[in-house]
Amino acid sequence: MEIKYRYVPQHKDGHFVDLHSQPVEGFMDAVWFSRIDDLEVWLLGRYGPDDPHNFRTVPVKVTYELESEAHVQ
Repeated sequence: MEIKYRYVPQHKDGHFVDLHSQPVEGFMDAVWFSRIDDLEVWLLGRYGPDDPHNFRTVPVKVTYELESEAHVQ
């Protein structure tokens, strides 16, 4: 098993945004970054949302586990 963290931007109103800064309901549809620094650069950059100060960084824990051959059908 391997665990990685991804970082997504969440608006103070609760919604997340996609790569084009459009609102999405769930964090699974949100833009994500492997490093907090990259998310901050995106938030403040030309492709980020118009109101970057209204966003917070939310960590998402992703667990990768290799399935055993007994479970593969």
